[in-house]
Amino acid sequence: MTGDTSGEFPAELPAIAHLAWSSYHAMVASKTRHFDFLSELDRKHEGGGRRSLAEIAHLEQLLELHTRAVKAFGQAVAQLATEDPGARDSLLTHLHGLNAALGAEPEAKH
Repeated sequence: MTGDTSGEFPAELPAIAHLAWSSYHAMVASKTRHFDFLSELDRKHEGGGRRSLAEIAHLEQLLELHTRAVKAFGQAVAQLATEDPGARDSLLTHLHGLNAALGAEPEAKH
């Protein structure tokens, strides 16, 4: 398992998992945009600045977009589970390995 975050569809996954794979990457991208902007606002606050109404509205919009992306990923995985449970399992195993390689998930201890 590699730490490839390019978003390219892995050859080892079944083609039917493509929608869920794309939804996963959209979810990660929306999370990144939200946290990056939040960090920017935190730095501004630490420097004595205050959030503007436009910044607050933008932050709320980013959070809403991420919430929708999380929901879309959940729906794509549920649909995949209905259509091909083995493909869903392969996708989730791949994502677990990817996240573990990136340090996002602790390795399972048995």
